[in-house]
Amino acid sequence: MDPARLARRHWLFGLVLVAALVLRVLTSLAFRPIMWFGGDSASYLATGLRLIPDLSRVGGYGFMLWVLRPVHSFALVAAVQHLMGLAMGVIIYLLARRYGLPAWAATLAAIPVLFDAYELQLEADALPDVPFGLLVLLALYLLLRSPGERRLADSTAAAFLLGVSALLWPVGLALLAVLLVALLAALLIRRAGLVIVLAALLAGALPVAAYGAWFSIHRHQFSLTRSDGVYLWSRTMSFANCALIKPPAAERPLCPPPGPRIAASLYIWNANSPTLAMPGGRFSARTNRLALQFALRAIAAQPGDYAAAVAHDFALSFRWDRPVHPKAGIVDRYQFADAATAWVPASEYTPGGGTVAGDQAAYNGGRQPEGATPTRVVQPYASWLVSYQRYVYLRGTLLGVILLAALAAMIARRRAGGAGLPWAFAVTILLVPPLIADFDLRYVLIAVPSACLAAALAFAPGPGGSAQRRWTTSAAATGTSAPEGTRISSLPSESTPTAGPESA
Repeated sequence: MDPARLARRHWLFGLVLVAALVLRVLTSLAFRPIMWFGGDSASYLATGLRLIPDLSRVGGYGFMLWVLRPVHSFALVAAVQHLMGLAMGVIIYLLARRYGLPAWAATLAAIPVLFDAYELQLEADALPDVPFGLLVLLALYLLLRSPGERRLADSTAAAFLLGVSALLWPVGLALLAVLLVALLAALLIRRAGLVIVLAALLAGALPVAAYGAWFSIHRHQFSLTRSDGVYLWSRTMSFANCALIKPPAAERPLCPPPGPRIAASLYIWNANSPTLAMPGGRFSARTNRLALQFALRAIAAQPGDYAAAVAHDFALSFRWDRPVHPKAGIVDRYQFADAATAWVPASEYTPGGGTVAGDQAAYNGGRQPEGATPTRVVQPYASWLVSYQRYVYLRGTLLGVILLAALAAMIARRRAGGAGLPWAFAVTILLVPPLIADFDLRYVLIAVPSACLAAALAFAPGPGGSAQRRWTTSAAATGTSAPEGTRISSLPSESTPTAGPESA
């Protein structure tokens, strides 16, 4: 398409995208070279420097840092993540237009991702959240870009991206499971397409298996972490009653300590954590195994309490004001006003034998951070963004409205359409952390792009006169027509719209 014609067609979104870019330039100028999220960032950096897995968290983000390491620039890492944030907005807009929404509505769907102050902050942090979010949206784009068609290559590539996303954040495994369930549902409805399901399963499992093999080389255990049991154990600490659970002697030290209960995840990192007294320490193979066994016993003995704890934390996602959870010190890490705070001591040891300050200097080409903290705050840009963050962000209640509106539209129209999968992804991202560990404000932000996409597609024009197409294993569309109302594909099942961004 002629560039001038393209600019005229998408002028509104173009203006919005330029404004979003300006905000990201200001963020890069205000907080140099990058923002640090305490021990999490230090762990990922250690992996990026030494390619040694951390026992407590998957280290896929460390591989991204390793790829960018030859440039010796944390500012480049932040810039790449800002570009990822812009890319997520573009993907939402393109899919919304492809499904027939007018330019103003498609632009509106992308605004929360492009302008939310906490999204800007997350992009500026040395954390895997934004790369994870981009991988999820890329997978959705591959699955939804051809309404009414499902191709082997697209489904396989999408599953592979979700498998890679699990190396950044294990919730990617849950998203992969959601995709496979949707593919199986399509298979049962049509009794065809088994090759697509199997190919997606293998593609999604490949990066996970490769990481597990790498972890095994270093830690002598085929796994992604040595902390899954400890995290689930922490979930039960908010309600566990050992008088009901009756754990065996080996697990009894993991009972909640006396005193008022605190947020679930704090039981892992608290200085009085029962896991610290376990032989081998907090993340030994034995501790992780016993913690998992204790957690499963607690859930079986107190299913109602477990459900109540999960429901409570899940509901925190939809509060109007940002909840102070798990504690104020963690919530402060999401504030531009606290960007220069050193959340962990510079001398703290990191996996592989380094220190926080030493690793930062090594990655930065030997240059030590300016001043006493690794992030330098530059005025007046920083004060502008601090003020911006007070007002410009998506309230949790509005996120709930977005999800409910999308669900209501799908029910009213009696079809999930393209909205079904992104809606399921958004809910999964919000629900899995309270199920297996604890609520955290970071995870709410990761769900926003999928939720906005779901709402946009739920209100997009319905199928026109074009016939539904079957899933195909060929590169070209080889589907056959079906009568109106006949469901041939359930992931998703829309007809090709009469107009899209590329059409005249």
